[in-house]
Amino acid sequence: APPMSESKQAKSGVETPQAIRGTQDIFGAEAEAFGFVVETFERVRRLYRFRRVEMPVFEKTAVFSRSLGETTDVVSKEMYSFEDRGGESLTLRPEFTAGLARAYLTDGWQQYAPVKLATHGPLFRYERPQKGRYRQFHQVGVEALGLGGPDVDAELIVMGARLWRDLGLNGIALEINTLGSSQDRARYRARLVAYLERHQDQLDDDSRRRMHTNPLRVLDSKNPALQGLIEAAPKLLDDLDAESLKHFEDVQRLVREAGVDFRINTRLVRGLDYYNRTVFEWVTTALGAQGTVCAGGRYDGLIEQIGGKPAPAAGFAMGVERLIALMMDAS
Repeated sequence: APPMSESKQAKSGVETPQAIRGTQDIFGAEAEAFGFVVETFERVRRLYRFRRVEMPVFEKTAVFSRSLGETTDVVSKEMYSFEDRGGESLTLRPEFTAGLARAYLTDGWQQYAPVKLATHGPLFRYERPQKGRYRQFHQVGVEALGLGGPDVDAELIVMGARLWRDLGLNGIALEINTLGSSQDRARYRARLVAYLERHQDQLDDDSRRRMHTNPLRVLDSKNPALQGLIEAAPKLLDDLDAESLKHFEDVQRLVREAGVDFRINTRLVRGLDYYNRTVFEWVTTALGAQGTVCAGGRYDGLIEQIGGKPAPAAGFAMGVERLIALMMDAS
């Protein structure tokens, strides 16, 4: 006998609309796991004294294009943007940080600085759906605004380690790097572009496109044919000034003192323009090529970039669906 839905459809003559590709209906054990992730995050963010905030699901497109960078994959390929009836360009949020930075300025939150904020909810990116990755997906995340010391970077990392413990997840490894200051990156970018130009005949089309628009992203290429070339590329660590180097060394010391293991990954650059100094990812081999379950770092220039007074900031976000996939695989 046909399933009930087919039977009803045949009798009514009306075709049932299907779910949109890259979305999901969460039910049963996965729904329970989803609730457990959010409840655990809520408990831990209170423990670390992060305030809960709620953000609009859509913003003016400029909030993201100016914050993330016009040449990033998110802005150039993945955003769901549309004109509303008033002719204004709006975008479904692809991440939290840019909207939180906008609210920090437009809602006057800077008067309470420093502030530690936490949020969770759905995000939207038009990309190829795969295990643990959807076009409408969910994240939990935290942002520390107005705090510039290495102790904040280390606290975010230790908070992540606490979440893995409370969620009962194992096999998640920490990778850290530094992108230095904007001046450090400008020096490094010039050296890197010169290196890539000398070897551009070995680059794939994607890397040639990024070579002048977002050259650091070439270092993040997963193309096996490019790995030798990338390994031999100049290292950003060689262009750090004394202040940036000390900040990175202090972060490492504090994380070690907290008992959290890590490795330095000089190819870890993050895909968004607003990052500087400390960047980090928590990664696993259990989800195939898409192994990042949490990513974050420092973005001290973002508030000024969208029109505010300079203010240090750092944060992280983790994908709920990826955590659920890990939990379901482990059970």
